[in-house]
Amino acid sequence: MDSQTSLHIDGLTDVGTRRHNNEDAWWVGQPGGGYVFMEPGDELLHVAVGGAPVLLLVSDGVGGSNAGEVASQMAVSLISNELGHKSGALLDPNSALETIRAALHNANAAVAAKAAEPGYDGMGATLSLLCFAGPDAVYWGQAGDSRIYVCRHGRLRQISRDHSPVGRMRQQGEITEAEARQHPLRNQIDQSLGDPSNSFSPDVGAENVQPGDVYLLCSDGLSDGLWDREIEQILATIQGPGGVRPAVRRLVAEAKQASGRDNITAVVALAEGRTPAGASLPQPALWRRLFPLRSGGRQKLP
Repeated sequence: MDSQTSLHIDGLTDVGTRRHNNEDAWWVGQPGGGYVFMEPGDELLHVAVGGAPVLLLVSDGVGGSNAGEVASQMAVSLISNELGHKSGALLDPNSALETIRAALHNANAAVAAKAAEPGYDGMGATLSLLCFAGPDAVYWGQAGDSRIYVCRHGRLRQISRDHSPVGRMRQQGEITEAEARQHPLRNQIDQSLGDPSNSFSPDVGAENVQPGDVYLLCSDGLSDGLWDREIEQILATIQGPGGVRPAVRRLVAEAKQASGRDNITAVVALAEGRTPAGASLPQPALWRRLFPLRSGGRQKLP
C-alpha cells in the first residue's frame, strides 16, 4: 500500500519582555488545505504529505519601529501564496529548489519596493522556510539569522546557516557559541528580504526525512535565549503528537525567561512515520490575526 509521512505541526509567537510590538510572523499549511497563521489553533495542524506540499515559514522583521512587522507578514504571505500555486514544481525534485529560490527573490523585490515608500524606509525581514514534498524529502530556504533545526534520535543539528559575520565565524570554528552571544557584531546581519545594501543571495537545500524527525523553525529571539543544548533537550522530549504543543510552549517560555529582549517565535513539526495514503487526519481549527500596519526604520535591535 502506498504510504505518506504524517506531520504534526504547532507554532507560537511572543512579543517578549522588552518590545511593544511583535515583528515576527509565522505560517504553516498545505496549499488548498488547512493552514495556521500567527495564532495556534485549538489543536495541532495534522497533515499527510501527499499530493500537495506542506509549507512552514518563520520571518523576523527588520527595521525596529519602521514597520518590521509589515515586512515579516508580507514575506510569509507572498511566499506561501506563490508556492501554493506551484505545487507541481515543488513536488518535482528537479525544479523544487529553483522554485523556492525564485519565490524568495520575488518576495525580496516586493518588500524592497514597499520599503521605498514613505514611512517604510529601512524595513526588511529574515525568512526561514521548510517545504515537505513527498514522504522522504524536505526542501529549505533561508535568508538572515532566523534558524532551521532538526532533532533526530535526540541529537540537534542546525540545517540553516546564519547570514551574519558572527554566524560565519562560529560556523568556521573561529568562535564558540558562548563567544558568539557576547560578540559586538551579534546583531548584524547581511541578508534579508528588502535590504538594498547587499546583493540578495538566499540559501536553499534539501534534506532526507526520517520517521521521528523533529523540525524547528525559530526567530533569533529564541536562539538568543536558549543554548543549543537546551533546545536539543526540549525537542528530544517529543515522542509523539502529544509532545509537540508542550515543547513549543516550553521553548518560548524558557527563551522569554532567559532573555526576552526580542520577539520569540517557534514552529515545530514532528514527522511521525508513515500513514496509509488516503487515511483521514484530524482537521485543525483555523485562527488568523492580522497585526495593524505601522510606520516608522533598518536595524535588528539589541
